[in-house]
Amino acid sequence: MESTSDPSGLPGPEYCGCILSGDFSVELKRRVAEHIDHYRVFEDTGSAAILYIAAWQGEKEKIWYEYAGERFMQLLGCENSEVAEVFRNSIIDRRIYKDLDVDVGIRKEVKNRKELSDAREKLREEGKKAGTIEAVYKLSVNNNGAIWLKDQATVEIYEQDGICLSLGFLTIVSKEMEAEDELKKHHDQLEEIVHERTAELTKLNDQLKQEIAERNLAEEKLQQSYAKLQKNLDEIVHAMSLTAEKRDPYTAGHQKRTTELAMALAGEMGLCEHQIKGVQMAGLIHDMGKISIPAEILSKPGKLNEVEIQLVRRHPQAAFEILKEIDFPWPVDLIVLQHHEKMDCSGYPQGLAGEEILLEARILCVADVVESIESHRPYRPGLGIDKALEEISKNRGILFDQDVVDACLRLFNEKGFQYQ
Repeated sequence: MESTSDPSGLPGPEYCGCILSGDFSVELKRRVAEHIDHYRVFEDTGSAAILYIAAWQGEKEKIWYEYAGERFMQLLGCENSEVAEVFRNSIIDRRIYKDLDVDVGIRKEVKNRKELSDAREKLREEGKKAGTIEAVYKLSVNNNGAIWLKDQATVEIYEQDGICLSLGFLTIVSKEMEAEDELKKHHDQLEEIVHERTAELTKLNDQLKQEIAERNLAEEKLQQSYAKLQKNLDEIVHAMSLTAEKRDPYTAGHQKRTTELAMALAGEMGLCEHQIKGVQMAGLIHDMGKISIPAEILSKPGKLNEVEIQLVRRHPQAAFEILKEIDFPWPVDLIVLQHHEKMDCSGYPQGLAGEEILLEARILCVADVVESIESHRPYRPGLGIDKALEEISKNRGILFDQDVVDACLRLFNEKGFQYQ
């Protein structure tokens, strides 16, 4: 195709550029003329693209247009010679899209009119280095509101002339950019909501941490108070135990050994720690009711008469009357009251039978009988552990709970239980 713009002369009255009529190389003039011809032919096809050829020289500040299509001038509402200035003054902001590495993707820079003015030289240099320019402009034209134009251009550099050409086309992308702005608006709103919720959650988390710290402190103090209370309770029970032992020398050591065996039985039978502690408390004071029995009866070496036997059998009830006034965490008063009850209701003081007797009391009963038979008493020497185990075996399920008896036999025969 032959050029309609002769580089050796003026290209026509509509031309308002500088290169074709200026002191520039033939090569540059020919290149500009060819592009002008190509752009005119392209515009004749009815394409919606707005074509232009812009140029700048060296350090000169302003860009001028070698070619601005008819649609460009209509859009700006100006003459050919006014395109550069009107376009420049119409820019509200500019969004520049830069290709970075694959991992990062596209980075968008948003610059307003002032930033563009301050960074114009830098932007041109970046375009020269990249060889392309891709940006989106927001323009305010003819006082008819704002429109968005997408600018895509190739940059050609002519070192001999000190000229840079920007061969580009503009497309109207108002709908797309308005959608992007709307999306950004919602994104910003969402970010603000997320920020607010994060702040609220952070505050709640801090409050929760504070509450947990306070609860932990309160729990620690409660544990300390409980430990102190438990220590005081242990000391009270120990004092009660000593009182009974002072009254009856033969009781000394009996309550302790009976308690050792009763706790071992409770553990063997799978009772929880709380129940085992209750067995311990009851075991240590199960004979404290003997303080109500005359000392001469407790230490009598011979056989007791019927009246004396009845007095001795009152000691569980006497202990109960004392212990029921104390608020133990366990049924200590009932365990002590029932530790002489038998499965066939032949025991005392209430003549209870089977499941009517607390399990802890049934355990204490077997431990009491075994220790009593094995050890020395005022009226007879100790009969030994074999005799004690024979006695509970013979009365398994009759006088004594069969599960407790079985546990006791396992402790001595299989697990080598010994008193401390």
